[in-house]
Amino acid sequence: MSILVHLYDLQMLDTTLEQLRHQFITLPEREALALVQKNAADCTAKISSGEMRQQELEKLLSAAEATSATLHKKRERLEQQMKTVIAPREAEALQHEISTVGSEIDAVDEESLAFMEESEHIDSTLVAARSALIELQASEIAATASLQQAEEYKKAEARDVEEKRHRLADTLDEKWSAAYELRRSQHKGIAVAKVKNHVCGGCHLDLSTSEVDLLKKETDENRECPNCARWLVF
Repeated sequence: MSILVHLYDLQMLDTTLEQLRHQFITLPEREALALVQKNAADCTAKISSGEMRQQELEKLLSAAEATSATLHKKRERLEQQMKTVIAPREAEALQHEISTVGSEIDAVDEESLAFMEESEHIDSTLVAARSALIELQASEIAATASLQQAEEYKKAEARDVEEKRHRLADTLDEKWSAAYELRRSQHKGIAVAKVKNHVCGGCHLDLSTSEVDLLKKETDENRECPNCARWLVF
């Protein structure tokens, strides 16, 4: 049997190994796990952001309560003064100041209400986000297990092919093995091409009948495609 047939078989095994390596990297289970991890990270970030905002709102509410308390005391003091004032102008000025303080209190109370409403909304959002994170964490565990199982299956497939390749490679002498590896590197992984219907499987160009007849008479070493210089098997 032609040595090129053995090299072609070796090449098929090498191609299969490359495909398995690509499949290993692009396993759908890997993509599924990455998506779950991204969603979990997004959810964690959302929770962290919500908790930070809650802390800010607590400080803002405390400051608003302190401001409101100060304004109430001020209004009480002005109202007490109002009871002792006799002059109309002084009474009018105090009444205006009391009205202004009242408006300030209303503004602070309105702001406090807005803070509390936002806080309640964040609370409900955090409850939902924490619940979602628990589910995502469970999904991540399941997805990790699925990926590990898929990886082991691909590794087992690769080991079987590598064993076959090793057995076949052992039948070749170093000269042909070195020449094969060199040609693979020169021709994008295809050192040996199969001819079908007078077409080279490497460059996909037609070979004439006379070219095919001459090539069949050549030695293995010289049986090359006249177009792409790959070895040929028929």
